[in-house]
Amino acid sequence: MGDVSTAFIATRAGAIECLRVNPEADPARGAFVLLHGIQGTAAAWAEVAAHLGGERAIWMPNLRGRGRSPVPDEPGAYTLDHFATDLHAVIEAATGPVTLVGWSMGVLVSLTYLDLYGADKLDGLVLASGTARPGHDAVWFHADTADAVAEEARARAVRLALTAYATPTAVAGAWASVRAADLQATLSRIALPTLVMHGEQDDQCPLAHGRLITAGILDAALEIWPGAGHNLMALDPERFAQSLLRYSVLSGSCRMNAI
Repeated sequence: MGDVSTAFIATRAGAIECLRVNPEADPARGAFVLLHGIQGTAAAWAEVAAHLGGERAIWMPNLRGRGRSPVPDEPGAYTLDHFATDLHAVIEAATGPVTLVGWSMGVLVSLTYLDLYGADKLDGLVLASGTARPGHDAVWFHADTADAVAEEARARAVRLALTAYATPTAVAGAWASVRAADLQATLSRIALPTLVMHGEQDDQCPLAHGRLITAGILDAALEIWPGAGHNLMALDPERFAQSLLRYSVLSGSCRMNAI
């Protein structure tokens, strides 16, 4: 991985911290924007970024409630719409076309972004270990109070090998928004090359959710990791990166054929 620099992207809520690798890469080659999950931070992508090479810029935002991004005091400031607004600012700041990569809650944030802002700046979509509608079986937390969710979050971070975490308020607020989400209708409106990645043994978000996303997006491809759980990046960051690189080449060929 090249040197990591930090950019601060202005939003109405304050400046979003974004870690960048290869910021001087040729804009024509586009950029990866890598989006963390409900507890994670940009640090979740460090090992993947190390294997992505230097041809494309890599942007890894810390959504609100993480790192040096804004940290509102109210759980209601951490909805999927708020996160999508943060993401929009980052994507607008990125140079060239963006391949948006979302993991876990990042999938829901990505779908919310597409619902609110469209896909004009995007050239591809990668949705890993995610869902369009959590329902009753994609359950990341069971508690109802912010304090109890925070306690669950500490244990979950250990299980998922997260090295840095969102604030308890950010996790509690996000979970309230996530568990009520239903973005299935958005899937049929997506007209981007899309890769869905999912672990066969994902106990946080069962494989059926990845299959439903794949079925809902025209021509989406599904890559199932046999025996894998929820955090594919921690399990095998090199494999994850290679999947992104193969996919970006294929989606680039699709763009050229469409011109």
